[in-house]
Amino acid sequence: MNSQPRRVLHIVKSYFPTIGGMETVVKQLAEGMLAHGYKVSVLCCGETNSIDVVEGVTVYRRKPLLRVGSAPISLRYFFDLHKIIREQDIAHFHVPNPIGELAYYFLRRKRSWKTICTYHLDPVRPKLFVRFYKKLLCRFLDMCDVICPTSPNYVNSSDILRNFREKCHSIALGVDTAKFMNIDEEKREKAESLVKNLKHPRVLFCGRFSYYKGLSFLIEAVNKLPECSLILVGDGEKKEELECQIKALNIQDRVKMLGHLPDELYPAIYHVADLFALPSIYRSEAFGIVGLEAMAAGLPLITTELGGGTSYYNVDEETGYVIAPGDSEILAQAIHKIFAMPEKAKAMSVASKRRVQDFSLVNMIEKYLKCYE
Repeated sequence: MNSQPRRVLHIVKSYFPTIGGMETVVKQLAEGMLAHGYKVSVLCCGETNSIDVVEGVTVYRRKPLLRVGSAPISLRYFFDLHKIIREQDIAHFHVPNPIGELAYYFLRRKRSWKTICTYHLDPVRPKLFVRFYKKLLCRFLDMCDVICPTSPNYVNSSDILRNFREKCHSIALGVDTAKFMNIDEEKREKAESLVKNLKHPRVLFCGRFSYYKGLSFLIEAVNKLPECSLILVGDGEKKEELECQIKALNIQDRVKMLGHLPDELYPAIYHVADLFALPSIYRSEAFGIVGLEAMAAGLPLITTELGGGTSYYNVDEETGYVIAPGDSEILAQAIHKIFAMPEKAKAMSVASKRRVQDFSLVNMIEKYLKCYE
């Protein structure tokens, strides 16, 4: 360990307690590297300008002046990056984060640190901004030592990453598999009490109720299948719209919206369902960690082909089905196919538990450690 670089700075849009896929990954990596002897800090945007310590990780939060789409813009973040980065051995960027990449592009000095970029997803919105941002992003990636896409699929499907194949070292995201495999009976019973009025078989979705998740197609698919029910865990800007859709279809007795669940109860909800569906329709869904959580719990999966992680960890016909996005009829057929073949569903469950071992949190951290070395 003495020969390894000791100081790591994660440059990201936001950090815990903000909840999201990227935030979860950064927290896992920061705390994982801390446990391996690294001194870890995070530069992010937040509600106020502050410096605090979260589980041993020093977190610099800078209040944004404005937002362009979901991207926070902060001049203080820009200038603070120039100061903080000089004390580091490794600068670990998490893309997309326009203010971070812009600040780094203007950092005109000899670098004493190495630069790693975890490439979470291609920029997709707002469209007018994306055209200019892609040019900045390409120049930033050219300055990086290593680019870590979250799946080899994404390297092949991204029009940006294709230009940097020689720098790409794909590292899949990970999940604490034991947390979702080993559920005590009391927690399982509490989870069951939340959905006790829903008949089996049950389809489960967990995540943000966002534009790219394709939830309207999932609701339409369940409407076509009167024999099954739907559990929706999460919240987001599409919640009211989805509630109206459920009411219009008159399937309130077969759909349950649970909102966010407490951390101690959340893993148990997977164990009261029969199938997990992630029907995303845009490349904003670059990986989908919830799919790994479902696999650890032994659920068959239905995911969509978006050229990313969802069709990397979910092996079609083995752990579940990979279907075309944005088609409720195809989605309904896939759901019915799994429920109509119990033996096939059982085999998929076993395959999911086996496959997810390649995507454990320990594996992800070990691969990044090797990359740091």
